[in-house]
Amino acid sequence: MSGSISRVVAVGACALLGSLLAGSASAQAQSVEQFYRGQNLRVLVGYGPGTGYDVYARVLGRHIARHIPGGPTIVIQNMPGAASLTMTNNLYNVAPRDGSAIGLPARGLLIEPLFGNDNARYDGRKFTWIGSMSREVATCLSWRGTGFNRIEDVQQREMLVGATGTVSPSYLFPQIMNGLIGTKFKVVPGYPDSGAVGIAMERGELHGYCSFSWGSLKSARRDWIDNKRVTIMVQLSVVGTSELKDVPSIMSYARDDATKQVFELVFADQEMARPVGGPPDVPADRLAALRTAFMATMKDKEFLADAERTGIEVDPIDGPAVAAILDRLYQSSPAAIATVKKIRGD
Repeated sequence: MSGSISRVVAVGACALLGSLLAGSASAQAQSVEQFYRGQNLRVLVGYGPGTGYDVYARVLGRHIARHIPGGPTIVIQNMPGAASLTMTNNLYNVAPRDGSAIGLPARGLLIEPLFGNDNARYDGRKFTWIGSMSREVATCLSWRGTGFNRIEDVQQREMLVGATGTVSPSYLFPQIMNGLIGTKFKVVPGYPDSGAVGIAMERGELHGYCSFSWGSLKSARRDWIDNKRVTIMVQLSVVGTSELKDVPSIMSYARDDATKQVFELVFADQEMARPVGGPPDVPADRLAALRTAFMATMKDKEFLADAERTGIEVDPIDGPAVAAILDRLYQSSPAAIATVKKIRGD
């Protein structure tokens, strides 16, 4: 009797194994079009509705499905928390690795592991990068009438600037300038987003803000520019924009190679201002399809018209270019990384 039971168990186990293997082979044989047909493609965003990353995600989501074989349904999923860290960890560690979930991680967080941040449970190089929708130039600006017109003014007296969190660029950028070029920014963290910082500036609570991108200024705060309500003191980018040719770049303040290396580590990520990627190990054929679809969308006339109406800038780079930028940043010198950690107080 016991022998019969053993044979039944053995036969059952073999049948189960055969079923699993058959299912695995079927999944592997599934084409990209078959996978995405009737499938939801989730696009994760680490901030709430109406924020910059959310707006970019929604414009992308309205058009990219036309270029993906099988035409999946795009679902935008907002996952705010810890200045996008919650979503970035989820995309890397929790999201399925089958091509059904992608996201727009906050670019500044992708190198957090370099600084020993235990809450950053990922390696920025190992996401499957699809592309970046734009390249940006951050600015450090002051409100009209505050008396701060140049960085040299901030080297003479204290300037209050807002920040959205202690791991955000709006906190890091002024701290880096304080540590390396002797400015006297006093950073006031705790604002939920750049919109709240803008309101605080208008109320006279703050003198300025050191993170607002030039593209966002032109789209969301055009009146500030047209009515000369703000003064842009410096471009916080390795590569500036010709539209601000009279505004110095932060790189012009680098007194030595060590300072230049730190500035490159901190400011170079703006070359991939709105990165789009998936978790590690997305199947190669689906990643290739997503990359092709992304770049086709960036040239799509309907998408470009939508972007213009929405007020977002499109200046894309492809997935391998995003990966190359992160590879370069992760090869930063130990001395540059140590300097940033010290200034941050890590």
